[in-house]
Amino acid sequence: MTAQGYATPTDDQATWRDASPPPGRLPPHMVAFLQGGVAAILGVRGVDGRPLVGSATACRVHEATVVRLFLDRARNAPLLQAIRAGSAIAATFSSARDHRSIQLKAPSALVGDPEPEDLPEITRQCVILSDELMDLGYTRAQALAYVAFDPACLAVVEFQPDRVFTQTPGPGAGAELRR
Repeated sequence: MTAQGYATPTDDQATWRDASPPPGRLPPHMVAFLQGGVAAILGVRGVDGRPLVGSATACRVHEATVVRLFLDRARNAPLLQAIRAGSAIAATFSSARDHRSIQLKAPSALVGDPEPEDLPEITRQCVILSDELMDLGYTRAQALAYVAFDPACLAVVEFQPDRVFTQTPGPGAGAELRR
């Protein structure tokens, strides 16, 4: 992040370029960002061809290649149905503090169930996000409601991103991050 105290698309581009990740892998700084208590929004095309949007509770990245998002099954049922039907996916991750935003895209994804070791990581990320929201002026009740989840109701959406974009507001937003 730059000295201004907020993120810029130029920061995202420079950091990506400096990391020089090999094809198909996310650099360590991006893995840390995705797992750092950020808000995640997913977009797919519904089975009727119309856009659908859903939200994720947390994210885990496996070996810098596979992104696993945790979603409430009931709230995101149409989105999960679209993924099972083969929809492409776009997932945008945003920091509440500085609005830094990264978008990952993939031609398809899988739907599954969380593993027992996922719960502590989901909880850790929710604590980070709720603390950040309170620092920004949310009441404790608002912040806790925003990150609330029922472990028994979670599904996992898993994909291998093939394209990465900066969505951080400012000149250059929407640019694909490439080597």
